[in-house]
Amino acid sequence: MARIALRWVIVALIAASLLLVAGIALTRMQVQRGVARAVQLSVPLDNMVVPLNADGVGAQVIELAALGIKLDPYPPRAGAPATVTLVALDRAAGRVMTITPTLSVAEPTDVEGRDYPMVPQGNGAYVASGVFFPRPGVWRLRAHIDFGVAEPYRMLALVEAQ
Repeated sequence: MARIALRWVIVALIAASLLLVAGIALTRMQVQRGVARAVQLSVPLDNMVVPLNADGVGAQVIELAALGIKLDPYPPRAGAPATVTLVALDRAAGRVMTITPTLSVAEPTDVEGRDYPMVPQGNGAYVASGVFFPRPGVWRLRAHIDFGVAEPYRMLALVEAQ
């Protein structure tokens, strides 16, 4: 009888140990997930946008490429046609890259915007034209750039239409 009781005590200790280890592991995962979420949410939108200079030109360097964007005319006028030009240069070779870009224009509070195809030009640039800003105010330009890798890159710029 004592042997049976001893076996059940050992089984209970093993089960309790396994539950304790599982609880510790889950707690650590939850803490790590919370830290990652806090870091992700603490970056303000202004730190992620590409600033445009007085001529409407902006640049951004990423691992794969050096990206250049130009908005013409700048500053844009509400209800008037505008043109966005995008160029991607291979950082390693220094030559123009073949990419598949799409331009999305939206108000900053909108989740999704209106998409415009960017047409390749003979010089390696990609151009989208249209009436992007139907009314005055701040607008978000987001270029979705597919380099042919797993996930497309997104380049963000904020502009104010007058």
